[in-house]
Parts: sequence; C-alpha cells; structure tokens
Amino acid sequence: MPSLDATHDPSLISWVSSAQGSDFPIQNLPFGVFRRSGTSESFRGGVAIGDQILDLSATADVLEDFEASRACAAAGESTLNRFMAMGPTAWRALRHALSSALASGSSLEGRLRSAL
Repeated sequence: MPSLDATHDPSLISWVSSAQGSDFPIQNLPFGVFRRSGTSESFRGGVAIGDQILDLSATADVLEDFEASRACAAAGESTLNRFMAMGPTAWRALRHALSSALASGSSLEGRLRSAL
C-alpha cells in the first residue's frame, strides 16, 4: 500500500470552494472517465474535486512539471489504461502536481478554472 505524503496533509485547502467538507477534498483526488451530462461528446479522463471534475485533457499543457504533464496527457484519454501502465512514479508526479495546482494560493488557478 502506498504511504501517505504531503498531498494528504489535513491542513491543505483548495481554491475549489466545494472541495472543503466534501467526499472529494484536495486530499482525495480520484481519477475517472467522464463526459458532460446531456452531451454526446467523447469520454475523457478527469479527477474529482469537490462537486466538480477537472478535465485532464485540458490540464496537461498547464502543468509545469514534465513528468506530471506527460502523465496528465495519458490520464486525459478516453480510458485510463495508458496512464495506469505508466506506473507509480508517473501516478505520484501527477498527484503532486494536481495537489499543488488545486491548492489555495496556486498560481495556476486562473488557468485551471476553465478546465473544471
């Protein structure tokens, strides 16, 4: 089982206001595949935060870490298969980058709002 790290710190707060007190706070960023309700658009990868989903296909170019960006591009595809095949190093890099990007005070907030 993976050990807990700084991304699980209970004092972390997200700029996504609905994350506080929800099933999907910044400490719990589950990956999944989604499409917007009522559309026939293609499915793509996302991560839940509060009552929203961060579209990972629209996030890869925003992340500043190369490894995290590469993992994010894979996680943004229509299945999570390629991302999962990348292994723990890529998973950790993306989790750390997303935690930092979604944290209160992040310089990426303005660029990520449109990806929610």
